[in-house]
Amino acid sequence: MIFRFGAVFLILSVFTSCGDFPVASDSYEVNNTGWYSEDTKSFEWTVEDTSTRHDIFVDVRHNQDYTFSNLYLFLDLTFPNGKNRRDTLGCTLADARGNWFGSGLGDIIDHNILFKENFEFPIEGRYNLRITQGMRQDPLLGVTDIGFRLETTPN
Repeated sequence: MIFRFGAVFLILSVFTSCGDFPVASDSYEVNNTGWYSEDTKSFEWTVEDTSTRHDIFVDVRHNQDYTFSNLYLFLDLTFPNGKNRRDTLGCTLADARGNWFGSGLGDIIDHNILFKENFEFPIEGRYNLRITQGMRQDPLLGVTDIGFRLETTPN
């Protein structure tokens, strides 16, 4: 009985200490032959409240085959009314000595990159974000996963 109570307490404390869950999130595996520049990863979600502000993250996972200290991404955001906005996101993944900024174990490194902070969506409806790699190497080797997370901005 004490073991069950302890297990339940541990599980509840882990979930409550992690903060809010993402409003939307998804990820895709990148083909192990490399991430080609024409291979766009697409993410969709619905915004119902335009008064709430959000933080938008791009999650990148790579292995030791990734030979660069940075990563350039093209992000195309399509609004519910059909209008588009393109941004280029430069991501610094390592310091000058080659030490990764991300976290991970072994040869897998995870990076959580802030794309938009405190962003207010202007209209309600379905949004789409397409992410394409913008590096000169094609295919880009070493990137294993690309993801998207939408979180409510903390007050």
